[in-house]
Amino acid sequence: MRAPLTDAELDFRLSALGLVRDLTFDSPPPSKNRTVVCKAGKKRVLVKIADGPGNVGVLREGSVLERVGPLSQSSKSPLHLPHVFAFDPAHGLLALEWIHHGETLHHFHRRTQEYPAPLARQVGHALGYLHRMSREGRSRYVLADAFRDESDLLECFLRMRPDFYARLSNVGIDFFASVQADHPAILGLQALSEAQAKDSHAALLHGDLRQANLLRVAKGSKAAAHIVFLDWELSFWGDPARDFGSLLSDYVLGWLAPEHKSEVLGRPTLEAFARAMLEGYQSGREEGFHLDAAFEERVVRWVGAALLIYVYGISHYEQVLDARALAISRHALDMLGRPADWPHVLWGEVQP
Repeated sequence: MRAPLTDAELDFRLSALGLVRDLTFDSPPPSKNRTVVCKAGKKRVLVKIADGPGNVGVLREGSVLERVGPLSQSSKSPLHLPHVFAFDPAHGLLALEWIHHGETLHHFHRRTQEYPAPLARQVGHALGYLHRMSREGRSRYVLADAFRDESDLLECFLRMRPDFYARLSNVGIDFFASVQADHPAILGLQALSEAQAKDSHAALLHGDLRQANLLRVAKGSKAAAHIVFLDWELSFWGDPARDFGSLLSDYVLGWLAPEHKSEVLGRPTLEAFARAMLEGYQSGREEGFHLDAAFEERVVRWVGAALLIYVYGISHYEQVLDARALAISRHALDMLGRPADWPHVLWGEVQP
């Protein structure tokens, strides 16, 4: 990959793809990648640009969408994905057709204060379908080491790399020390590490499943909204319970420690939403799959791991852990150390 591109080089490459920058539209704010909005005739296209040779996320997402894209093309498929307009791995460009009439679940929940069970089932069903189809056609989806993330924070909690330790603040060092001093939680993290490496139940994961990466799209007042799974840059092969726990942690935060009034989520609402999502997930998985205690406890532990990573983010960016962050950490450690205590709290009993 040759990157970063100058503006002139970028315009030349866009032109070769049949694209021209849309100067009437403000580009999205920068995140992991540089992005520009373009036009292809009357179509609007979002172009992601790998700004540097170390940024492989754009290449990973393009490669994943090329393989997973066919799963969404059937009219009966529950999995909806952004359509790839063009993918130029040699120059680090991924062009995705613009999705109109959509808002992320993050904004939807906060705008409406609604957590409808049909939406939860739809998300769960699509996720179960992704895991089932990737398991059944593994050779079509695995890209050797492309889906391995050596910077996985789960492993950093267990086996701290010297370069990672050197970047930690004093607050971060104290936080990691508190996690490593909790023996039951460390055993739980080790169990997740082993599950992640276990090949027998592995599937292709989205890898960064959050409310902000799920787009609710409604094309008309009478049309049922559908959910589009965005941002596949961290996709990899691993434990299916990880995707579910990652997404569920967003909702658990709204119950345990909402940061804003719009995020408050009562336990009955959380329980009903999580249960509907699990039931949808079960319906999307292959025949013979069961939401047994082992799977449910792995989901709980992945929720705990995701909450610990959330607290690490606070320690890294804010350089302090307030009472809210410490409370989240305590609950996360308990989920990791005593996962059997939590399924009835988070989602009750799931219908077979």
